[in-house]
Amino acid sequence: MQREMININVNLISDINVTEIETSDGKVKVANFSVVKKSKKDKTKEYINCNLYGDKVENTADLKQGDFIHIFGYYKQLTKGEKTYNNFIVKHINKIEKNNENQEQSGDMSRDILK
Repeated sequence: MQREMININVNLISDINVTEIETSDGKVKVANFSVVKKSKKDKTKEYINCNLYGDKVENTADLKQGDFIHIFGYYKQLTKGEKTYNNFIVKHINKIEKNNENQEQSGDMSRDILK
């Protein structure tokens, strides 16, 4: 089954929690964090739980709660008992630098923090 890959600009609303999980291939680092996507059109907010795996976790060290970021990835639905969870699996992340003068002329400026 092919996954729909999505680009989203969001605000980071939690600190990034980095842990390690045990897999069949050994230990893997995982970063867990929450973001909010605001709709200017209908003034709604969507809260999203995110997971980032592997070497890219190290590159989130400069991010903090309140940062405006761009994430690229896909939604994954998990069911545990009677509860269903929708997580966003992040494949790429970068911080969007807010520069008021340039933002009006050319849109958001971004600095890629991943290799």
